[in-house]
Amino acid sequence: MAFVNIQNLRKSYGDVVAVNDVSLDIEEGEFVSILGPSGSGKTTMLKSIAGFVDPTAGSIVVAGNEMIGLPPEDRNMGLVFQRLALFPHMSVFDNVAFGLRHRENLTEAEMEERVAEILEIVSLPGYEDRNIQNLSGGEQQRVALARVLVLEPDLLLYDEPLSDLDRQLREQMRREIKDLHDRLEITSIYVTHNQREALTLSDRVLVLHEGEKVRYAPPSEIYQDPQSKFVANFVGDSNFVSVTKGQNGTVTFEDDDISLPMHEADADAPTDLLYIRPEDITINPSDGDRVFSGTVRSTVHLGSVTEYKIEVGGNEFLTTDLGAPKYTKGDSVTVQFEDYGLVEA
Repeated sequence: MAFVNIQNLRKSYGDVVAVNDVSLDIEEGEFVSILGPSGSGKTTMLKSIAGFVDPTAGSIVVAGNEMIGLPPEDRNMGLVFQRLALFPHMSVFDNVAFGLRHRENLTEAEMEERVAEILEIVSLPGYEDRNIQNLSGGEQQRVALARVLVLEPDLLLYDEPLSDLDRQLREQMRREIKDLHDRLEITSIYVTHNQREALTLSDRVLVLHEGEKVRYAPPSEIYQDPQSKFVANFVGDSNFVSVTKGQNGTVTFEDDDISLPMHEADADAPTDLLYIRPEDITINPSDGDRVFSGTVRSTVHLGSVTEYKIEVGGNEFLTTDLGAPKYTKGDSVTVQFEDYGLVEA
């Protein structure tokens, strides 16, 4: 049996359904992200797991024990909040030891040893006497992690912990969370609206939309085989074209004469919507098939890459190219569609 097993979880507030019949399993030591836009139900689901929200229906089993009905303090879970909720008037030691003083019968010497060990793990050795207010944002994030880890939780829950950080610090902390999980292998659930965080941190990603589970798979599968227009558009960028399936194993753009060979995996797909990732469109290829004439409609330089919108037939496609702009608005080019697939609308 999976370490975490959630079955038919539902939470409604009157006529509003926040989480609708969601089931998933998480193996011991796995890192799973719950990814979705605002209002998708991801935070409600996390709070249900943590014990701060009572589900309307369903089951949450962790390490073989049913969690429904247990108060948060009896679930042995650690929660890293979006707001760090550190005590500014306390030292690093007192912040990290706060939970130990209330939950475990340890001597002061044992507590000091435990806190020292965990500060070493989060790369803050010797910080016990530091004042919280004198720490950098990244150091405060590590103290918040240490305060949770020192309690040795069965399950570690993250509630969008990096959303208030600037880009550089967010990237640094994302790498540190990944390194920490690789070392400790604590089963973790991470809530985020940030696709980059979900894809880079996770063993598997649960994508929620309007309270419903729309995809649960490893990051590479979600990106390469999104299965629905919502996932293809929310996880990365995509171009969408309505197509007609032909009898000869091709798909043809509606209102256009552009045809592409259909992938074998899409032969039985009950949909007529094609998606193409921007990075799967090559401008002015040296050779190959699936090459069509187009016109550059816009150019945006983003530093390491340049984004182009290129009109092909009656459709406009977003694509990217490494480096500075090579083409300007109005230029005639050819494009090659290297990869694509069908998704549900």
